[in-house]
Amino acid sequence: MYAILALLGLSAVARAAPIERAAPAGVTDMVILQYALTLEHLENAFYTDALSKFDAAAFESVGFPPWVRNRFEQISGDEASHVAFLTAALGSSATQACNYTFPYTDPMSFTALAAVIENVGVSAYLGAAADITTPAYVTAAGSILTTEARHQAWISAAVDKANPWSSPYDTPLKYGGIISLVTPFITSCPTTNPSLPFKPFGTLTSSSSTPGKVSQLQYTDTTSTEKYLIVYYGLEIVACPIAEDKTVTLPSNLMGTAYGVVSSSSNTTVVAPSSIIAGPVILLNPFPSSAMNPSPASAGQ
Repeated sequence: MYAILALLGLSAVARAAPIERAAPAGVTDMVILQYALTLEHLENAFYTDALSKFDAAAFESVGFPPWVRNRFEQISGDEASHVAFLTAALGSSATQACNYTFPYTDPMSFTALAAVIENVGVSAYLGAAADITTPAYVTAAGSILTTEARHQAWISAAVDKANPWSSPYDTPLKYGGIISLVTPFITSCPTTNPSLPFKPFGTLTSSSSTPGKVSQLQYTDTTSTEKYLIVYYGLEIVACPIAEDKTVTLPSNLMGTAYGVVSSSSNTTVVAPSSIIAGPVILLNPFPSSAMNPSPASAGQ
């Protein structure tokens, strides 16, 4: 699992909103549907490709009972349905599937990555929800969001035996953050696909995700101004000062999944995309699904 996170650049407190508070100019309901379809194509390919490579015997060889692969077949069907639904809504202008590469090597690493991808999907729909203006689209997006959340909870708890959720609130992420997380999976896309007005941020990695501990960050930046690791956890955002050697002390209350970006501003009320230098990094602190509720300080140990 951690090898996968390292490859993706994933390791990644006042009440606030997503990574980018406001929708970029030009973001319409149609753009958001194309954005959602882009993500659904990726998820659909992820499950279709893995299930074509790993049969029932492959899952059983790493210790999974037969029902695990059977359930993943159902999830794969859900993602195909999401693609068909959004494609029908967009008609002839619908974005087409790209070519992808996913860093799994066996059913075990596949399930670990599946939990991460589903969690990113939940954050993506939640982050876009406030920008949708058509009520019917809000309902449709909400229906897909809750299904993605059920997928993630089942994979994390029943399959990976880890926590099915993190905090009392899911973490919303806006467009640039999500695009940054999924871009490493995409190798090429049809030239006819509509262009989305979102660009990925720079790559960010973290040597640790343990709450309250010092982490060494890796990112590219040539300026000498102060930097902050903006950490998103549920509906909370905290700005952690980054030292000159790019080390930072992580918040002590993290459990499950959190996200972080490097910013030139400590403002957690409005995190402008223009201030984001790199990220997100996913900060994972899983705990066993069967364990007593851990204290925040011990969740990452």
